[in-house]
Amino acid sequence: MIDTLRLTIPSDFFPSDAIGWLMRLQHKISKTNFTGDLVDWCISSGVEIPSWFDGFSLSIGGRVTLEASPKLYQGHNVTGSDDLLFSARRLVDYVFGTIFNLTTWPDGSLWYVARVDVTYNYDFPTFQALDVWIDTVLGVQRGQRRAGVEERAEELEIRPMSCDAMPSGRTIYLGKGSRYRVGKIYCKGRDLKAHPPKCLQAYPEIIEELSQEFASVGRFELQIRALAISRHAVKYGLLPKHFADLVPGVFAENASNFLRDLGITPLHSKNKKQPIIYFPVHYLSKLLNLPDLWDAEFRHLFSTEAAMTDDTLFSSLFLHAPTPAQAQRVFDFYQRIRAIGFVQARRTISQPTFSRYRRILNAAGVSDAMMQDGTALIRVPVDPVKVRLWNPNSDRLRLVEATHCAMQAGNIDRLHSEVFKAA
Repeated sequence: MIDTLRLTIPSDFFPSDAIGWLMRLQHKISKTNFTGDLVDWCISSGVEIPSWFDGFSLSIGGRVTLEASPKLYQGHNVTGSDDLLFSARRLVDYVFGTIFNLTTWPDGSLWYVARVDVTYNYDFPTFQALDVWIDTVLGVQRGQRRAGVEERAEELEIRPMSCDAMPSGRTIYLGKGSRYRVGKIYCKGRDLKAHPPKCLQAYPEIIEELSQEFASVGRFELQIRALAISRHAVKYGLLPKHFADLVPGVFAENASNFLRDLGITPLHSKNKKQPIIYFPVHYLSKLLNLPDLWDAEFRHLFSTEAAMTDDTLFSSLFLHAPTPAQAQRVFDFYQRIRAIGFVQARRTISQPTFSRYRRILNAAGVSDAMMQDGTALIRVPVDPVKVRLWNPNSDRLRLVEATHCAMQAGNIDRLHSEVFKAA
């Protein structure tokens, strides 16, 4: 399902009077007391929905940028749609129609995607099994087992050698701090107990029941940003193959012309070194397979490992090295690691040579942790579809949604009267 969307669009897609009102409202902070305490409100930094634990933020300028969960209208984020077009439309219509009460606004299909979070759940079937699995993955970070996560190729030059996953309490982050994409894994039961929907705060018994029901559920969230979508547009099938070899400036210009020929108003960042091409919802919804991107992020964590023979390793190096001679040199370097250890072997070659060898080894399936360990492994992934075989109790979720909707009518009126005063 789609857990969060950051959508952006040029301001001239909106009626001028609506933009004027929103810009005045953006800088107007009002006092309210939905939770019993006085709160500062500002739509640019975020506005909470009184019966929901999360809110939305809206920035108004040359572009209008909206960030929120597309499930604001249902009162929980346990499950939802994985249809990008449907989710964008529901979110945009809810915020600008129900919340702001505008008469006209651009359709959700026309907005450009700046970030999308894709989330699926896996039932471990017991809390103890989930806890042990998390301990196993976290053990990779403490050097207790060979790495099951790998460094990302696009960031090899700018990040130190390390496993990609980083623990934070009982949450695992894959690529934390990346400008491209970030994975997150945690226990949904713990999360629900720590952050229950506001509409259930008066019903602690329901919160406890839901927490128990989701105690064995591991939640896997992938956050992918516009920079990653833009950089891998050819790989994802969003642009023709001949765009792959273009330098950044020429890439942005050609991509803009390509989209313009399709009848799409081009939108890209002003960064000359690495411009971001933004793609609209209606275009991405036809071509970008979000479940496949999620699978690629997490499937290796469920793989089995087997020792890679020297013949298999050399064959893989031969496929990924520019020349057979370089494949042999990389293989010899790896054999040196096995003989004298990584630290000593690393000192025998220069930094540029090591970076080149490292890229080839990574491409051949040897992660940084394997390199330091001196034992290459083959990973055999399980069918990633099995990871999503979990269906929540729909009766309880319908109860949450009904409670949320029952509170919303009065809450929306208060938002207008106490927060969105005439600016």
